[in-house]
Amino acid sequence: MSFEITWHRNFYGISWAYEKDRLVVSTVFEDKKEAIAIAKEIEDWSDKFTRLTIIEKENDEFAICCYQDPQVSKSETHVGLFRTGMRQSGGYEQAKPMIEEKSPLLQIAFAADVRDMNTYEQISRLVPMRKCRIITEKELKKQEYYYEKSANLEK
Repeated sequence: MSFEITWHRNFYGISWAYEKDRLVVSTVFEDKKEAIAIAKEIEDWSDKFTRLTIIEKENDEFAICCYQDPQVSKSETHVGLFRTGMRQSGGYEQAKPMIEEKSPLLQIAFAADVRDMNTYEQISRLVPMRKCRIITEKELKKQEYYYEKSANLEK
């Protein structure tokens, strides 16, 4: 059995929301078929083994990496979400204290027009993140961030 993760990077970005007293990290896709396919995968994620890592980069950017630990996953396929190049200034600055206080929920969303919030559609359930970490890019050298490092290096 392979422990490799297939990284999905084709999402537009992150939308921050607040629901059920928790921050919600919505990965917003412009391709509805892809959003539905990924939502089906994460529906089966175990709440105990999900990981969300935010990697703060030196140039005011951040990356987000989300996956279920493939070593404990019962799924045949291992998918993860990874996106880099998002600005720390703006929504992330407001979300960071909430992330540090309590692990957020993950959601897959679709937007027919990402500039118009009225076109956003919730595709998946709210998935609790067991482990949520905010790290610096330098910390990717640590073995515990193997999957985050592999996603960050993969093009």
